[in-house]
Amino acid sequence: MPYIHPLRIADGRACLTEDSPWHHPHQHGIQLAFSKVNGCDFWVQAKQRPDHLVGSIVPSQPRILSDDPPTWTIETIWQHANGTNLLAGQQIWTWSKLENMHLLDLDWTLLSLSSVNIAKHPYGGLFIRMPFRISTGAVAFNSAGQRDSATEQQPARWVDVHMPLEHPYQRPDGTIDHRVMHGGIAVLDHPDNPAHPSRWRVDYQRGINPCPCNLDSIDLSAGEKLRLRYRLVLHNEPLPASDIEALWNGYSKEVN
Repeated sequence: MPYIHPLRIADGRACLTEDSPWHHPHQHGIQLAFSKVNGCDFWVQAKQRPDHLVGSIVPSQPRILSDDPPTWTIETIWQHANGTNLLAGQQIWTWSKLENMHLLDLDWTLLSLSSVNIAKHPYGGLFIRMPFRISTGAVAFNSAGQRDSATEQQPARWVDVHMPLEHPYQRPDGTIDHRVMHGGIAVLDHPDNPAHPSRWRVDYQRGINPCPCNLDSIDLSAGEKLRLRYRLVLHNEPLPASDIEALWNGYSKEVN
């Protein structure tokens, strides 16, 4: 499964993502997967769940599409445990900067190679795992005005998670700087996505996921496409809800 890690805050000094944490070892930074596709689990790896029917997401090498703005693509084949190819995926990622924030856009298409059912499930799709620590906590809030655990499985145009980040930094003199830094990710759900506004998985460790399949299953005939678009806003300081709403309004009007 391809994934993005490490993803750093705008000044580059601390990391916003976490790879394979002890509480969810099958999760990797920013990943794209579903739990049940034709009965096969693509959310975990086979060695982690030997009791599950586990498929494989086989990626191509990343290919650069543009230098300005930086844009790259990764193509994938979703293989069932029985060897059948179910889906052909394409992820197009674009990186840009807006004032003191970085923007990471995802345009994700899944082409069905046969009759495919993505089962109803409380999580699946784009998932972001940040370096949550229970000792320092995190703040999550959404476009509906809900906060923290109240955002779980609730419909929203966007969700933001902001938290302290571990940042051991070696100074030129060899001493270590342990000052705490902060960072956050706001995820904007494009209005053309199926089931918009998405209902969001926001777990106890503040992993976030705009899930397109938690109200109903997704059925694709052979040759049919599923397209999902999101914008990630990477920020150091907390963003007020009004600023994130303005960012979503701008994103929602973009045509591509």
